[in-house]
Amino acid sequence: MLARTKPRDAYREADFDARLMGSSRENLVLFCIEDFVQTLGALEIAEARRDRAARSRSLTRAITALTALELGVDRTAPMAESLLHFYGAAKLLLLDSIRVVDLRRIAELKQDFRDIAVAFAG
Repeated sequence: MLARTKPRDAYREADFDARLMGSSRENLVLFCIEDFVQTLGALEIAEARRDRAARSRSLTRAITALTALELGVDRTAPMAESLLHFYGAAKLLLLDSIRVVDLRRIAELKQDFRDIAVAFAG
């Protein structure tokens, strides 16, 4: 972590690690969703600035977050199939964004995940 060239990245990683270590299962899901939403925001900024390196980092982090959320789904839960379908569609959108980022669809995805976080927290 200390070898990072950008202090912001080191602080973000340290915050991520600290929150991860002290989280319950429910809080961990919310934390992953919050991180995913922030990462989509970073993707939007990177695309607006035409910063290909930042866009690539954001896409990688977002896909990793979605994979973690997919792996955490209880396959026996009533909503499991719907969640897995939703996460899979989100991942396809992000993979398509490697070539061309559709900012409108990314904004919609970000709002969908915000809505899920509110419902999950409530």
